[in-house]
Amino acid sequence: MTGALVRGFRNPFRHRARAAVVVALLSFVIGLLALMMQASFVAHQTVAEMAGRVRTLIELREAGAFGTGGFGKDKPLGEEDFTVDTLEKVLRIPQARHLARVDEYVYHPQIDPSKKNAYAMVIGLKPGAALRAIGEIDYENARIVAGRTFKPEDAQARVAVVGRLYARQRLGVDEPSNFVLASRPLVLGGQPFQVIGVYATGNDFGDNHVFIPLETFRAVFNPGRKLSKIFVTVDSVAHVERVVEELKRLLPEADVVTTPEAVSTARTTLGGLAAASTYGAVLLLVTGAVLVISVMVLSLRERIQEIGTLKAIGASNGEIVLQFVAEAAAVSGLGGLGALLATPPLARLLQRVIDLPVAFDGQVVVFVLAGAIGFAVLGSLYPVIKAIGLSPVEAMRGT
Repeated sequence: MTGALVRGFRNPFRHRARAAVVVALLSFVIGLLALMMQASFVAHQTVAEMAGRVRTLIELREAGAFGTGGFGKDKPLGEEDFTVDTLEKVLRIPQARHLARVDEYVYHPQIDPSKKNAYAMVIGLKPGAALRAIGEIDYENARIVAGRTFKPEDAQARVAVVGRLYARQRLGVDEPSNFVLASRPLVLGGQPFQVIGVYATGNDFGDNHVFIPLETFRAVFNPGRKLSKIFVTVDSVAHVERVVEELKRLLPEADVVTTPEAVSTARTTLGGLAAASTYGAVLLLVTGAVLVISVMVLSLRERIQEIGTLKAIGASNGEIVLQFVAEAAAVSGLGGLGALLATPPLARLLQRVIDLPVAFDGQVVVFVLAGAIGFAVLGSLYPVIKAIGLSPVEAMRGT
């Protein structure tokens, strides 16, 4: 048995050039297969998390305001209806025990005619609040791609988190990491700000804003007690309807908007991406299996006489089987090892293409190992069945 195992591990290296090409191709296939599987899982998970978040989210904005900006009729400073007083009413409603979170936001439009697509919004919020870029729900809750978000100690600091498009068009830096490292200056309302982070939403409009701490916003832009939006998160879906009814009754100055249907856009987009990732993974699985099976079938044809000789001198079917399984395992194992080396750069490339947080991690390692084992099993199946059925006479006659 030991001899059969040694022969199996040694056989792929009889043709070194072919073995190198096969291992390189298999490394790419296994690595990309693992990442596509992870991308599919991440897309499904993102949709599920988004659906749960959106179903419990209530948006309050000034009555009659348009949806994205949150601006209603212009009124003299101090005479606005939608203010911090509205926020206090929200916190005092009878259903307040069901409010898991309340975040207030203040907006200030910013237009730069010298830049393409340069309509942006400066958004003031308290540290710890979600970075909600203006737009549909599917590109709210922006994620940090470089640097950091706000900390409690930033409450009155002149610091900012900018969108990826804003960093590129307004500050001339393509890579967010380079932007943070360069500490490019930013001027808002005539005041200098330090950029501490870059966020991304996957949408150009959503990536074209600037977040700053709420207290700093009030000091720089002097909006008075004015608010632009209030986002209320309810503790569970079951309580949303009751909270909405109470808010509508107590807040005539506000439009109360629930957006459970808004997640459909994200579900369509991410669902399509998840399906494409799944189909791609299936295609890669078939490609890898065909590659390993082809190599093993070729190996079988090259070694028919060897098999006949081994059987003629008393080798058992078990030894023949072990030889081919070991050969398939060697080829697939080397492919898996190569995949572990190739996957980190592939992960960075795939993440830039699909804009999902696909990364080389423990989950990918499990997928790689599973792929290598699966290809070894599939690749050895036909040669094993064929080799067991060969008699020494048939093997010798075939050559």
